[in-house]
Amino acid sequence: MSFSLIILAAGNSHRFRSKVSKPYQKIAGKSLIEINVIKARKFNQIKKIMVVYNKKDIKRIKSLKLKNVQLIKGGETRQQSTFNALKYLNSQKSISKVLIHDAARPNF
Repeated sequence: MSFSLIILAAGNSHRFRSKVSKPYQKIAGKSLIEINVIKARKFNQIKKIMVVYNKKDIKRIKSLKLKNVQLIKGGETRQQSTFNALKYLNSQKSISKVLIHDAARPNF
């Protein structure tokens, strides 16, 4: 069985009160997004990884240089961001199982 993983990182992090959004905060030199991607790659069943990002963070997400990760622009709400990723997956036609995870919680 194979899966696609959607990592949601398009929020504004208003409550976090930092100039750097939560997904880009670093722990031991790695951003939360990078930690999520590294952990996801340990599961052979996950065949495709997508990161949904906030358009204001385009420079940050590109600076991570994530390999074999599809970047999807997020929407105004979490639901719209998730829908954008699902629309992309639907266009791929070979995906049937999808996992959705929040980038701010890297310990899945």
